[in-house]
Amino acid sequence: MKSLKHIFTNQQYIYWLFVFMAILPNIFMFFTESTSLLTRIVQIVLPLGFFGFMFTLAKKPGKPFWWLFWFMFVGAFQIVLLWLYGESPIAVDMFLNVLTTNPGEATELLSNLLVAVIFVVGLYGFGIVMSIVSWRAKTTLSDRFRRRQRIWSLPVLALGALLMIINVFCDRGFKMQNDIFPINGTYNVGIAINRFAKQRNYEYTSKDFSYQATNLRQDSLPEIYILVIGETSRADNWSLYGYNRNTNPGTSALPGLVVYRDAITMSNTTHKSVPMLMSCAASEQYDSLYYRKGIITAYKEAGYQTAFYSNQRRNHSFIDAFGSEAHEVKFLKDNVSMAGNVFDDQLIDCVKQRLDSYNGGKLFIVVHMYGSHFNYKDRYPKNETVFKPDNVISAEKVYREQLVNAYDNSIVNTDKVLSSIIRLVDAKGVSSAVIFTSDHGEDIFDDGRGRFLHASPLPTYYQLRVPLLVWTSQVYISNYPDAVAQLQAHKSIPVSTNMVVFHTLLDLSGIRSPYKKNSLALSNKDFKPHKRLYINDHNEMLSLDSCGLKQLDIDQFKKHNLQFP
Repeated sequence: MKSLKHIFTNQQYIYWLFVFMAILPNIFMFFTESTSLLTRIVQIVLPLGFFGFMFTLAKKPGKPFWWLFWFMFVGAFQIVLLWLYGESPIAVDMFLNVLTTNPGEATELLSNLLVAVIFVVGLYGFGIVMSIVSWRAKTTLSDRFRRRQRIWSLPVLALGALLMIINVFCDRGFKMQNDIFPINGTYNVGIAINRFAKQRNYEYTSKDFSYQATNLRQDSLPEIYILVIGETSRADNWSLYGYNRNTNPGTSALPGLVVYRDAITMSNTTHKSVPMLMSCAASEQYDSLYYRKGIITAYKEAGYQTAFYSNQRRNHSFIDAFGSEAHEVKFLKDNVSMAGNVFDDQLIDCVKQRLDSYNGGKLFIVVHMYGSHFNYKDRYPKNETVFKPDNVISAEKVYREQLVNAYDNSIVNTDKVLSSIIRLVDAKGVSSAVIFTSDHGEDIFDDGRGRFLHASPLPTYYQLRVPLLVWTSQVYISNYPDAVAQLQAHKSIPVSTNMVVFHTLLDLSGIRSPYKKNSLALSNKDFKPHKRLYINDHNEMLSLDSCGLKQLDIDQFKKHNLQFP
């Protein structure tokens, strides 16, 4: 017992424990990252020298532990991220997800990361206990021990700095703030805080913005346009896209539906993709979101009545701000407890109620679904289960069959909601159109990487490829045959959903604005194929071949005859 107590109160053992804990994420990332070998060596050597020196600055290493606690915190975060996604440093978007994800979503996710969470809580919790033990112990590190650690740590730190300088000249893509942990994690936190502050200030920075939108058609002409935004819906699991299960019994039976075969999203996160779908930011600069209003305002300026119906919770994001621009705003979960569940079916009721009171004129509606967001089995009524078994025990590869069955059931529900909305619009017998796309797709343990969910720092094919559908009524087809012909003519052209949706909707509606680009409107004769881009963590627009896709992803593009890059 005395020997055990000696180990746990020995300041030298505690010193090495803290150094190990500090560089553990770096050790993992040496094997997980796809950066150059020299970059990965720097990522070990530089932090090792730094932390080895820092823990000698006090006779009790428990004190520097708290000076450096931020690095311990981001280290724990980084290990969980590696468990979830297998690679990449903590991203800006990951921190923003923490700020904008509601407790219900967080609980659903964390409950399926128990192994990683238990590991980091156990390890770093033990570190906190040992820091207190170190602080309160009567023993201290000897001056001789501290000098010995500085003798190796300072040269190691210098060697790391030298190798980093060499790497700057050898690897043009190398950036310390991007490639060296925990520098990159800390740098990204700063960016995230800045973006969150700018986002919260959106009401003031955008208050004077105008689309200068006008309607080219007669005010008396009745028209209805609806944008339906799905959630986590990947095209590969839609039978409309060749999936071997009938997940689209509703939409596949609709006349007037155009399916775009080669459509991808520009972001694998909801908080980026949806605002781009609801604005012209994707065809400008992403940061223009902070100064411009959403598509609903463009329709309001053109004389439309507007409505926004969402089955997602408010999270102080651009989605909330853009949706709140509408004349009628409903967040279905506003008065529902965090543990409560609301099916997307209720969005049908919202649209029905609005259309029941429709007496002509111009109407624009945005519908934001909860779609296929994990946990999939909670996204559809149990009596509508099609594919079994769907009892997801845990988010592990061994349960992939159940996960896919539950996911496919959620796609069937999305199909039901979408086709029901289209039929309600069609029943009004006016000139109308409905556009559907999803914010992003999803990984479901599809290949050897074992990737699951979305919003990873580096995207995958499964997170990028999404459905894009445009439906037009028979009245619309009769009134605007040229626009419908263009929709059909462009259905095989590779497109970025976030770029084309805004401009296509305005074009279909006959709305003129300086911000509308005919070259990005699928219904316009001036439409032109455009280079497909991905918005990375630092809001840079990258081509598909430079956004982190692996050969496994490229193979999927080729397998489905999709353009890459």
